[in-house]
Amino acid sequence: MKITPKILSIPPHLSTTWNNITSLYVQNKTNNPKLIVTLLDTTQIEIPDLNQSEIDAVFEAHAKFSSIEPHPAPLLDKALSFGIPFKIDTPLDSFTPTMQHNPQQSDLPPLPAEIISKIGSIIQALEVTETPQFEKSEPNCNCIYCQLARSFHPKTEEEISSTDLQFRDWDITQKEAHLYHVTNPLDKNEYYDVFLGDPIGCTCGQKNCEHVRAVLQS
Repeated sequence: MKITPKILSIPPHLSTTWNNITSLYVQNKTNNPKLIVTLLDTTQIEIPDLNQSEIDAVFEAHAKFSSIEPHPAPLLDKALSFGIPFKIDTPLDSFTPTMQHNPQQSDLPPLPAEIISKIGSIIQALEVTETPQFEKSEPNCNCIYCQLARSFHPKTEEEISSTDLQFRDWDITQKEAHLYHVTNPLDKNEYYDVFLGDPIGCTCGQKNCEHVRAVLQS
């Protein structure tokens, strides 16, 4: 274990700076005590097998640090500590420019339902008929802005993948060895059979036709 004015290191459980620690407490004080360290992101680290003198040393170092440095608020509290950036007679559009995607908050826990509800109440209180123009949320980001964006604009359709955007001229299915069925995806009544054996041929009757090329390229 290593304790300095800046860091707390207790391998293999924890190694971090004091300003990343919000609180300490001991669980099961009389029977197999565990030191519980709470971090800024609200993660709790359990550290077993410390004797009383080691636990006392950790608490003493944390107390010294807290008396010198301002005690940091949890990350979620910091993220939520924004004021209402408009007056009652101010258009709602002025609300959104003060908020934006923040990658540093990407690992935040989900917003409490009451926070979302309060924001919704503010919108209703202003008698706004349109949802704030939050831009599209970033994938896999849980910052305040992206959470609000997903809340105001829930996904109603599956996103189109890149393969869906690739246009095709023919649908091709294999019927037998060397024999393929080629169909026009826009007109199911237009179809051909292509044989890639010896000789290569197509029921359209033309040599080196587009149907043969489509099968060869598939």
